[in-house]
Amino acid sequence: MRTREWVDKNLWLLLLLSTLASPLHAARQAVTPADVERTFLGADHQPLPFKNDEELLNFLQDAPVVEEIELGTGVNRSQKVLLEKNGVRAHAIFREADKTDRDIRVGGVSYRLFRDSYLFEPAAYHLALELGITSIPPVVRRRVGSRDGSMQIWIEETLDEESAGFKPPDISAWIRQLRDMFLFDNFIYNSDRNGGNILVTPDYKLIMIDHTRAFQEKLDVMDPGHLNLVNADTWERFQNLTEEEIRDAVRPYLTPQEMNQLIRRQRSIIEYVDGLIKERGRDAVVIPQP
Repeated sequence: MRTREWVDKNLWLLLLLSTLASPLHAARQAVTPADVERTFLGADHQPLPFKNDEELLNFLQDAPVVEEIELGTGVNRSQKVLLEKNGVRAHAIFREADKTDRDIRVGGVSYRLFRDSYLFEPAAYHLALELGITSIPPVVRRRVGSRDGSMQIWIEETLDEESAGFKPPDISAWIRQLRDMFLFDNFIYNSDRNGGNILVTPDYKLIMIDHTRAFQEKLDVMDPGHLNLVNADTWERFQNLTEEEIRDAVRPYLTPQEMNQLIRRQRSIIEYVDGLIKERGRDAVVIPQP
């Protein structure tokens, strides 16, 4: 995958930045949808008139579906839909994945229980906000007709990460985004990250989508090789994230066992990264914020 190859080739830059950056800022605080102010494009590729994520979530929950297009890519049942309400038109993706397999191997890993669920989409969104990560587009749990699923805003304009012209203007800022993604994917045990579910906006903001195969019941650190560097403020928040905060964020979407495994994985990751810090020193592992 080009993302991982590219970031590994630039680790020397982050190691240099970690020794030159200014002192740590205060830890990033958890945010609510009302706190997140960002712009998404509508079906006409013009900015939607919502001032924050909360307003967009309400639109995704209530706006009637006026058109559906079956998507031929990906392993999940999903449709690109057109929503319209009060003259506002926006595309979204409706995912219906809802399947549980037992004693199965996926991607070379054995699972006693493997769940593929649309419920993991809003779980990932709200849990990311607890860490101050705002790279997952707003998504809600919703019923369309007789079908239950998740409804997430469609990202209208993206760059092709595989193209020869892909070149973030600020390499350190781009790698910091990737580092948050690696930490988050390990936290939720998302082994399905690939070039098809990493989107990039024209201003090189990383967007993470498609988390229906995350939150598996695994305790081990999924990908330790990508935890060798962590962003200081995200790591601070990750360490201080309480069991109550985790459960409150995901309770509507996860089973009790999935929540328990999520909390245990947090502890496993903290133990692993703390071990790296003791072995290599904090400056070699934790990247101060600029």
